[in-house]
Amino acid sequence: MEIENNSGWKEWSKYVLKELERLNECYEKLDKKIDKITIDVSTLKTKAAVIGAVSGGLLSAIVAVIVWLITNKPS
Repeated sequence: MEIENNSGWKEWSKYVLKELERLNECYEKLDKKIDKITIDVSTLKTKAAVIGAVSGGLLSAIVAVIVWLITNKPS
C-alpha cells in the first residue's frame, strides 16, 4: 500500500510542479504587461501635461494680444 501511495504522489508531484511552472510563466507575462501599461500611462500623462501647458500658454498669449489690441486702439 505504501508503494502505491508513493508512486501516486510522484505522479501528483510532477503535475503540481508543471502547474507551478505554468502559473509562473503566466505571472511573468502579466508582470511584463503591467510594466508596459505603466510606461504607457506615464507617457500619456506626460503628453497630456505638455499639451495642457502649450494650450494654456497659447490661450494666454491670444488673450494678451486681444487685450493689447483693444486697449491700444487708435482713436
